[in-house]
Amino acid sequence: MDNGLDVAAQAAAGVRKRVERFEAPQGLDGASLAPAYAFQDAYVAAVGLPVAGYKLAVNGAPQMAHFGVSEPVSGRLFAGELYENDAVLHKSRFQEIAVEPELAAVMGAGVADLSGPVDRAAAMEAIDCFRPAIELIDQRGIPMPKVELAQAIALNVFNAGIVLGAGRIEPGELDLDGLEVTLDLDGARVAEARGAAPQHPGDAVAWLIGHLAARGLRLIPGMVVMCGTHLPLRALAPETGRVEVTMGGLGRVGFTLAE
Repeated sequence: MDNGLDVAAQAAAGVRKRVERFEAPQGLDGASLAPAYAFQDAYVAAVGLPVAGYKLAVNGAPQMAHFGVSEPVSGRLFAGELYENDAVLHKSRFQEIAVEPELAAVMGAGVADLSGPVDRAAAMEAIDCFRPAIELIDQRGIPMPKVELAQAIALNVFNAGIVLGAGRIEPGELDLDGLEVTLDLDGARVAEARGAAPQHPGDAVAWLIGHLAARGLRLIPGMVVMCGTHLPLRALAPETGRVEVTMGGLGRVGFTLAE
């Protein structure tokens, strides 16, 4: 990365820490997304928190078509921002919080043996369990309909943490087609879907393993992989106090927003 982009990545990390509005990174356009991931690497290093896992985004066919790509994109999850069920989060941590209900794959010991392209079966063998989860998104003033994909990648696809439910199932117990997902805000049902995973989570993890290997990175046991949203991104109104998601046999996951 050139010095100008490195300075910009450090500035973006400072904005994140101060909970201010992002400025979209410039100079990342081109046929390759490599500069965007290089920016993300520098941004993550400047944030300075250990990486506890990864998220996938743009991994549904409509999203890939919208951005004109043939594969998903990824970002990091930071240690200290993986919250357990019913966490109380302070609104001062966010500029514009939005949520996505997702399956979280917790990686097992077998992932340590995988360092290159793998198939769905091998990826599923490397997953210890699935847990219901909510991804927290904070776009910090950058409107999603107008953002360039490279800009989103550079800013870690706007991840602001995840909330993990207490329930868990083994990979062989997952009924993806029958998985019903609901989203309630302050006790009111606002969205629901059945069989709406953007892709099979085994394919999501398999892609991520190969993608990371190509960049000299890898998953390690205990890391969490967010496998893509089952419902459209939902921005929360400023007065929202309670968010709750149910995911079929995996149970519920929720959190409270406090002043």
